Amino acid sequence: MSRLGVRIRPATPADVSALVELLHQIDTTAGTFSGRAPRVNDAEHLAERLAAVLEEAVRTVLIAVEDGSAEIVGLLAARTDEIGMIDVMPALHVTHLLVAPSHRRRGVGRALLAAAVHLADERGLDRMLATVAASSRESNRYLARLGFAPMVIDRVVPTAGLRKALGLADGSERVAVLRRAMLGRARRPGLAAPRVARRGA
Repeated sequence: MSRLGVRIRPATPADVSALVELLHQIDTTAGTFSGRAPRVNDAEHLAERLAAVLEEAVRTVLIAVEDGSAEIVGLLAARTDEIGMIDVMPALHVTHLLVAPSHRRRGVGRALLAAAVHLADERGLDRMLATVAASSRESNRYLARLGFAPMVIDRVVPTAGLRKALGLADGSERVAVLRRAMLGRARRPGLAAPRVARRGA
């Protein structure tokens, strides 16, 4: 397929509706949207979230616009981040590298990443970090071909699920256990009952 001429520019609030249309062309339920599927995929919710993201000073959203038209065919979100906890290394964190299905394999992703490289240079950052779903084999292969190496694997679990797996009591049971423990300590011989402050004392 022939290469596509695109120009890259920062997204503005006027682009929200077009970005919603782009996202609806992509199967976000597969988790490639940002490593997980969005909770709600209707147009109104996506428009609200995108509008909020565009207002954030910490995040930059770059879009690819096809030459000769106003059609948005790809997007990339980036923010300055830090890698590591002890030996901290600043980096440009790239997420949501998305290209319309009809415009893939035509250089749109490369153009967006090239713009991200320029953004990193402007911010004095010499490392780039990309977040991609572990289940997205195509995205992982694409980034690997460009030199992105695996660093860590993030795993996520609901706290309720982990609590159950660890055999911990749920929230209401935990409060009841703590209360029983406090009452038990207060009733032990030789232990003074907790003092209650009185007005005027």
